[in-house]
Amino acid sequence: MRGKTLQDFLFESILNKFSRRSNAVGALAEMFGLGKDAIYRRLRGDTLLTPDEISQLALAYDISLDAYIFENNNTVFFRYSPFTRQVKEFSDYLGQILTDLELISKLPNSRILYVSAEIPIFHYCLLPEIIAFKLYVWGRTFWGFDYLQERQFDFDLISYPVLKMTEELTKIYRNIPSIELWNSNIADFTLSQIEYHVLSGGFRDPNDALILCDRLDELMIHMRNLAAQGQKALVNSNLTNTFGASFDLYHNEMVYANNTIIVSTDKGKAVYTAFGNPNFLKSTDLKMCEYTENWFLNLTQKSIPMSKHTEKNRSWFFNSIQKKIEMARNRIKAQLG
Repeated sequence: MRGKTLQDFLFESILNKFSRRSNAVGALAEMFGLGKDAIYRRLRGDTLLTPDEISQLALAYDISLDAYIFENNNTVFFRYSPFTRQVKEFSDYLGQILTDLELISKLPNSRILYVSAEIPIFHYCLLPEIIAFKLYVWGRTFWGFDYLQERQFDFDLISYPVLKMTEELTKIYRNIPSIELWNSNIADFTLSQIEYHVLSGGFRDPNDALILCDRLDELMIHMRNLAAQGQKALVNSNLTNTFGASFDLYHNEMVYANNTIIVSTDKGKAVYTAFGNPNFLKSTDLKMCEYTENWFLNLTQKSIPMSKHTEKNRSWFFNSIQKKIEMARNRIKAQLG
């Protein structure tokens, strides 16, 4: 039996990007202007791809040939999001996440494992005021948008199409099972950013800082409810009628980890890790994915479950976060006079 060739690896990687083999064959036939029989011959290896065709496929489907060449090496390859698609506006960043999330949602038995140093972006997106503020902070600080450098924050800053993208993210994430690992500092970054913008005059209306505190409090109440139910739902929805996929939440106060997401499906796995947050590195290297998934699952075994029948743990955890929000609110009120 022949070993796996570069052509086998390439087609296997492409097929994993489709929920159905026939859809992949159709897309490849259209790409090369060939009939489906010709594509199947290439899939079987009866017809060899030319170097130009290999390059065309690798570029079109964003596949690193290094992963095949260095398969038995300790080298791990990552893709860096700003190199894949430079962030020149908010939709560029959200579009990258939305594209990957849509693909994940269509693959069989998909699951997301998420360990985070701050509230995951999918939960920020549940409330438009919060995601608007976070995008403003990222755009001004990390992406260096010129038009934001001298502009104060207000809730009208984010356009309607961008907010629609955030709504779409929450709807898709709602239908993918996930396990998340938090600590009690999960809201600290955002609270610090709100207070900093109060002190530095970063709000057009300083009272918007208090609105953000209120929304964070609302988000924590919502997340507490989701953890209790063990299922996802949108904010202000009728929880009994709009449950989504399963949601398991764990608490570990001893671990301070970088924002890391492990995606697991029957078609393959991927790891995303923050690098220059909110930018991220992505790897589909099997060794890296399996190592990171095992690391996460082992970590949850040493963590405190907060979903379903763990009311005491859940109450302590969310109460401690909400006390931090209240303390920040009081400091902001004192600053505003």
